[in-house]
Amino acid sequence: MTQRYRVAVVGTGRVGALWESDPPTGVSHAGAFALLPECQLVAGANRGRARLEEFGRRFGVTALYTDYEEMLHEVRPEIVCVATHPGSHAAIVEAAVANGARAIFCEKPLALNMVDTERIVGACNRAGVLLSVNHSRRWYPAYQRARELLCAGAIGDLVAMTGYCQGGKPAPGWQSELEGPLLHDATHLFDVLRFFAGDARWVAATATRRAHTQYPVEDDSSALIGFDGGVTAITQVNELTAYTRFGVELHGTRGAMRLGNDGCEIGTATPIHIENPPAEHPEFEWQSLVWQPLAVEPGPPAFLLAARELVNALEGRATLRSTGADGRASMEIIEAIYESQRRGSAPVALPLPPGTTALADLARERGWA
Repeated sequence: MTQRYRVAVVGTGRVGALWESDPPTGVSHAGAFALLPECQLVAGANRGRARLEEFGRRFGVTALYTDYEEMLHEVRPEIVCVATHPGSHAAIVEAAVANGARAIFCEKPLALNMVDTERIVGACNRAGVLLSVNHSRRWYPAYQRARELLCAGAIGDLVAMTGYCQGGKPAPGWQSELEGPLLHDATHLFDVLRFFAGDARWVAATATRRAHTQYPVEDDSSALIGFDGGVTAITQVNELTAYTRFGVELHGTRGAMRLGNDGCEIGTATPIHIENPPAEHPEFEWQSLVWQPLAVEPGPPAFLLAARELVNALEGRATLRSTGADGRASMEIIEAIYESQRRGSAPVALPLPPGTTALADLARERGWA
């Protein structure tokens, strides 16, 4: 097959390239596109030479740059992977669009605030550039299967959700003075909740610093989130636990599902025997959830599925599962959490006004930054 798309990677560190084995299996930006016969890795940019040269050796790329703007101007790739710190995403995406990119695969979160997020989404929308955001769980077979079962009524109507993202241990990987657990890892959590329940309509939350003064902002957050159709979610995001835990629970009228790093299960409501039911209600029936593993066939790595999808979307054969609008929506929930904290945990309606700077405002008020 003819190689039709030249691919460049900005940020050739772990997620950009170095998670790969040899030969690549598609568990990084570079590795995923290297496996697609329609694509050719043609260039990489990174501030540090060591990781840049390692990327070149692994993937046979000789066009190596420490200045991404120079690379984009000289190489003008059709597809650009953005695998840098989120504070740099907006400028890189704008430069890629200005230099003729047709599609961008960007790490999450899109940015560290709504202003830069809107810069990214706006630049791509105006130029007609495809923007895929690496909310990786949207490509996980278990999450896809859970959504299919939910839509088919396997647990009845969705009533509520719970979610947790604890002990992700990103420090010292944080580089911004305004990057904490909500921004670093919980973007995945809020995107997953939207994946199952649609758009969020209001948020009431806390975002506080309880124990870790070395962290940039909060180390603990609890939120109550209202979604389309009256579904509510309760989330817990913190850096207070010795263990790492990520997961969601979907609560339906006739069953439930649990999805997380420690496995996935579906629970079916089943009548249980009560020896002496109340005399005034002999027909009263208790039900209990009977759990069993969620049967899911393993699939290719999420990176590889996302890369394949992006190429198919360029050719009109697919739509993107995680768009710029999805990246913006996840960021908006986070900004609403910070805004709710500013208002004494009062509910905050969504959508937020354009240009909201709740995190920066809260950090300034609390002396976090």
